[in-house]
Formats: sequence, structure tokens, C-alpha cells
Amino acid sequence: MQGCSDAFAWRPGYRRCVIRSEQMVRADPEVVHDLITDVSAWSVWSPHVASVQSVRGDSARVHEGWTGRVRPWFGPPTTMSVTRAVPGEGIRWRTRAFGYELHYRDGVEAVSSDTTRVVFEAELDGPGAAALERLVAPLSALGQRRRIRRLGALAELVAARRGLHRP
Repeated sequence: MQGCSDAFAWRPGYRRCVIRSEQMVRADPEVVHDLITDVSAWSVWSPHVASVQSVRGDSARVHEGWTGRVRPWFGPPTTMSVTRAVPGEGIRWRTRAFGYELHYRDGVEAVSSDTTRVVFEAELDGPGAAALERLVAPLSALGQRRRIRRLGALAELVAARRGLHRP
């Protein structure tokens, strides 16, 4: 996990903060990417998600330009907009809440033919972000690590069933 960076302090009172987790997964990058972009799988590897619905009703898979409503089991629903989706690389998305803009990366990086590095990053941008980051970073990082472990386990199970790696 990283703290706040002054490199993005281009507006007075604003700082961008990064929370990062990564894990090596014994699965092909395409398997991991499929799970990240399949909204019906989100509640399996991201247990705080109760439901996801496309705003335009266009797809059960996210793609660049996709917008959807994510309803958690607790807290208010949020609208997420996918800003980048590249097969085998993962997705980038953003949302706004309480005057802040949040940017996320669910990254997929090929290490070998059957090993993938999964990287989750969350960036917070807005007034007082440094103070807010200090408050929420430990809990956010814990949730991030939990989601990445569950995604990794699911990807390894799917890869094993498809015969894409040897145990």
C-alpha cells in the first residue's frame, strides 16, 4: 500500500492518494480478465457487491464506455464508468462520491503463460484527500486484499477446470 503523492497536487487543496494491492495467480491473463469484466461474477469475488446493472442495458460484461450502477450490501449505490478495458490487461474505472473522484484499476499483467499478476489500485482525488486517505486506507486496503485473494482463487479454479495450468 502506498500513501498520498504530492505529484498530483496540481490544484490547491487537492492530493491524489493510491492504495495498491497485488497478487500472483496461477491462471492465464485472459481467465482473470474474463472474471473482472463479467459483472455476474463480481459478487463471488467481491462479496460487498449485491448487484450490478448496466445503465444502458447494453451488456453483462464491462467494456470501455460501459456505465453501471453497483449496489453494495451496505451503503449507497454508486455509478461506475469504465474508462479503459483491454483483454488480458484488465479495466480502469471511476466513480464520484461526496465531492471526490475515485479512480480504480483492476489490472492483469502476464508473467508467464500460466501466471498472472493481478493489481488493484484505488486513487482518491479531491479536497482534503490526504486526511481522508489516512482514515479510510487501512480498511480500504483490507477490502482490496480480500477481493484480490478471492479473485485469484476463483481464477485458479476456472483455469484448472479448463486445463489451462497444471496443479
